[in-house]
Amino acid sequence: MKSEPDLWRRLAAFEIDANDADFPFSARLARDNQWPRAFACRVIEEYKRFAYLAMTAGAEVTPSDEVDQAWHLHLTYTRSYWDAFREALGAPLHHGPTKGGRTEKNRYLENYERTLKAYAEEFGAPPPHDIWPPSMIRFSRAPKMQRLCTEDYFMVPKQVLRKAGAGLAAGGAAVSLLLTSSYAAAASAGAGWKTPLAAFVLFALLALILFVGVRSVARSRKSGGSHGSAAGGAAGCGVTSGGGKQSDGSVDGGDGGSGCGGCGGCGG
Repeated sequence: MKSEPDLWRRLAAFEIDANDADFPFSARLARDNQWPRAFACRVIEEYKRFAYLAMTAGAEVTPSDEVDQAWHLHLTYTRSYWDAFREALGAPLHHGPTKGGRTEKNRYLENYERTLKAYAEEFGAPPPHDIWPPSMIRFSRAPKMQRLCTEDYFMVPKQVLRKAGAGLAAGGAAVSLLLTSSYAAAASAGAGWKTPLAAFVLFALLALILFVGVRSVARSRKSGGSHGSAAGGAAGCGVTSGGGKQSDGSVDGGDGGSGCGGCGGCGG
């Protein structure tokens, strides 16, 4: 691997957000992936680091799914991507589809492991795990990603539902105990369930279940979680700098090759 300080200085200085945009690139990236804006900005920085590795690693490199979302979106900003960004890189950076199959899957898995290693060697520390997860997570989660309109769907993280379910179970057990004792008291009085006490107990049951469920969901959401992409994910994308045959089958003696393994969709 060949370090190029001048290349990194150019990439670090490259501004992907237009100064005159009310809705800049970072805001769109955050919106499309349901990320906090600050997280999207961090992903953009990692995208620059990935682009640097693509130019200097001397072999194919593969981005994380989060970084790939920034790459996908940047490709739609054609003037930025093919003018200022290409000038900063000093060479074009192409992105193309995989041929599919087990061989390609293994290829991108190896590429990703190589990328993580090259990242640590070049930047002096492993990449952040919330943006560059281990390969077993990167290649199991990404193909399941899909783009959803939040106006049409409620999106609740599974961990929130699990915690809410646990809270409801605990609340239900307590209420069942209360109902049992109340029923025994009502039955011994010969009143059955036709008493104000029974109505009160039923109301208390519903209120307690609702309270426990809402509180569990609120606590889970407050505690936060991992940032998952809601946009179209990819099973694997790779890039080779320095020319030669591209992984999509085309040949260009001066361009870097690329390969994208199973993109689920790119939104503009």
